[in-house]
Amino acid sequence: MDQNSFKQTKTRRGFTYSYHFSAPVGDKPTLLFCHGFPTPAHVWNKVVAFFEPLGYGIVAPDLLGYGGTDKPTDPKFYIGSGHAQDVVDILDKENIGKVIALGHDWGSRVVSRIANYHSDRLIACAFIGTGYGPPASAMADPITLSAQIKEAMGYDVLAYMQYFIHPDTPVMLEKNFDSFFSLLFPVPTTAEQPEEIWKENMCVAGGAKAWIEANRTTALPPHISPEDKEYYRGALLGGGLTAPLCWYRVLVEKCNQEDDAKVPEKSHHLDKPVLSVAFTKDPICLPVFANTSHAQYIKPENLTNAEIDGDHWAVMSHASEVNKVLLRWIEDLKV
Repeated sequence: MDQNSFKQTKTRRGFTYSYHFSAPVGDKPTLLFCHGFPTPAHVWNKVVAFFEPLGYGIVAPDLLGYGGTDKPTDPKFYIGSGHAQDVVDILDKENIGKVIALGHDWGSRVVSRIANYHSDRLIACAFIGTGYGPPASAMADPITLSAQIKEAMGYDVLAYMQYFIHPDTPVMLEKNFDSFFSLLFPVPTTAEQPEEIWKENMCVAGGAKAWIEANRTTALPPHISPEDKEYYRGALLGGGLTAPLCWYRVLVEKCNQEDDAKVPEKSHHLDKPVLSVAFTKDPICLPVFANTSHAQYIKPENLTNAEIDGDHWAVMSHASEVNKVLLRWIEDLKV
């Protein structure tokens, strides 16, 4: 995606969004790509580059807090209904009725809320690396579940979140950006154990903070070029990291709980075709979390499961495998 070709629109909430758009060819459906932390729409480059030439329509926004999109620093603007409405406003701007929505990382939360609040705009949805996230009224705040998850999994999967929601964290991450980048995009320690940097630092109480304050760095992983890193540096430091970290801070804000409680109980359950792509070497977004959620909220006949032997960033490192899984599922939808 050429960043110079991104369009802009103002949503009804008053935020200016930047997004990549290309119209579908013939009767091909439009694919909506929702990214996560700390990656603007750029994370989808290899996937978009595969599907766009095939004639699929593409909508890939820089979500709130990222890239060319506005960056409010009050967590109240990061509630699920707000994200969902903003994205629907982009679809309306381009006169797109329905889409196949794909979410990675926090982008799965956006797709989840579109499914909850605007299911009429979906043909189907795919949760990639991270599963469907039901409203908080049906699931406790994940940070408060940390001890239970640690007991079940044997390590503190969500330890890093406590650091990410601290008010002093953005300044330190900006100051030691190379260290932050190395932690979030770790080079594999070995071919067999690529997840160890996360397990030993992100998943240990105080580990992420210690890594950043020590200004530890590593080489780039093979799937990220120096040019990619510089793009992320400019996109993130240009507006600061306070806004992107609001995606975490809103989890512990009362406004998030109140917003999720507005979702009718019947809308917690998804009635569209769903694809769940698990990354087996991701030590944080474990496949078991998605499996548990999907078993409760998605009928088996609507669910397709797939696994890829990669870590959290397999949309970049294993893009060809991701593309094959997505294409096969989309073609099977026969839309």
